[in-house]
Amino acid sequence: MNLVPQPSSVTERAGTYILPTDLAIDGTADQAAIVRRLLSPGTGLELPAASGGALKINIDPALPAEAYRLVVDESGVTITAADDRGVNWATQTLRQLLPASVLRPAPSGATLELGHVQIEDQPRFGWRGVMLDVGRHFMPLHDLFGFIDLAAIHKYNTFHLHLSEDQGWRFESKKYPRLQEVASWRTETRKHLDDAGDGTPHGGFYTADQLRAVVQYAAQRGITVVPEIEFPGHVLGVLAAYPELGNHPETGYATATEFGIFEEVLNMSDDAMTVVFDLYTELLEVFPGRYVHVGGDECPRKEWMDSPAAQALAEQRGLPGPDHLQRWFTERLRDWLAERGRQLVGWDEINDEGPLAGAVTMAWRDASYGVTAAEAGLDVVMSPTSHTYFDYYPSTDDREQYSIGWLLTTEKAYSFEPLNGIPAEQHERILGTQCQLWTEYVPNMRRVEYMLYPRACAHSEVAWSSPAGRSWAEFSTRLEGHLQRLDALGVNYRPESGPRPWQQGGTGTLRRPDAHRH
Repeated sequence: MNLVPQPSSVTERAGTYILPTDLAIDGTADQAAIVRRLLSPGTGLELPAASGGALKINIDPALPAEAYRLVVDESGVTITAADDRGVNWATQTLRQLLPASVLRPAPSGATLELGHVQIEDQPRFGWRGVMLDVGRHFMPLHDLFGFIDLAAIHKYNTFHLHLSEDQGWRFESKKYPRLQEVASWRTETRKHLDDAGDGTPHGGFYTADQLRAVVQYAAQRGITVVPEIEFPGHVLGVLAAYPELGNHPETGYATATEFGIFEEVLNMSDDAMTVVFDLYTELLEVFPGRYVHVGGDECPRKEWMDSPAAQALAEQRGLPGPDHLQRWFTERLRDWLAERGRQLVGWDEINDEGPLAGAVTMAWRDASYGVTAAEAGLDVVMSPTSHTYFDYYPSTDDREQYSIGWLLTTEKAYSFEPLNGIPAEQHERILGTQCQLWTEYVPNMRRVEYMLYPRACAHSEVAWSSPAGRSWAEFSTRLEGHLQRLDALGVNYRPESGPRPWQQGGTGTLRRPDAHRH
């Protein structure tokens, strides 16, 4: 069957069931819509809703969240799920039981035959995330829909959308239009400070209505979109549009053309805080989910330490010094979000001055930051560079295209255990795990697909499936069969045997740039 991620239990039985051309769905209109949305395009079946239909859907609230039972027998197909997400995941499994061609957006005429089977399944973690950075390189809107479809096939339920960077702002602001006029584009792209640059302007942004469509499209497939706009560091694009928010407005700013960590940060004045809250107000109007990511990583403090104005601000706010301005900022933002029924998520630097109560920690620098946060009673998403940063090189093959960081193979991604080092009494604090794709050297969706898959196939199983009996040898065999589905979809994944000719960098030398991450 080559199911990915691996279900909790699979019991195969003798017999087959061929989906009839008049197959109908016995369920509510909403449940029928979920199944029809995923199954109808690739099968060509109309799948009307009708009492007594051979594809039956039941809801059992006694099941754990997102869990489902899928039974195929001589009477047809029966889905029993805990909730709508469970119906989504059951339908994704049903698609994997059929020929790979049914994943396409149009039917190919394949025989729609299912073996008799009973599958019991439920996710291990409630947060199963994949992050895409559209700040370094803008991805067109239609690419985001395909990205979501691939994530849903692998039962990811969280799409972390990183919308702002030094190199580009991607979120439309009605109140601060210079963000899309100025901050959303850069004059060119430079790989290094000594790189002459490509001379090609790069940019783009998403309108609020476009992002609402992304949110709705994802929700229909069981996925919540978690937005991130970044403060108080990684703000060169913002300062280019509104220099008065910087610590040295007299010098002028420009959206970054190269990659790295920049000293320029928000000046943390009351006026700057007003802008920040205005922008988050606009963000909350587009993204209805509970979690809001505020960044908080890689924020140098030199400008504040050297600034008399920042020193005065720190004194006015009762802080030990300007180096505490970021913590003050994050606490204000945490409380502001909580008042609106939302919860702050931040990279693990938010705890550098001590545990930030009420916030979710995304542990990226090392898994140990997640252990420490969990022991302090904080909720954690385990996202360490060691196992979940898929902008890293997938192999040591000299034919790989230029990437950032170090080596992270599919096998290593599969070896990740999010609960390692977490005391048993704190296991409930681990919301789940997330993989990241930063796009310094990932300029388009074809490259995104290459860097994510099949490593995300492996990570999706870490996030969804029980670790009991987990074996790379067994998974790699299943993965080989699963990749036929990605072939059917035309996904530009990286074969485990090495990059295909059109995927190669052609440099002959595997280069390791400085490994700044965010």
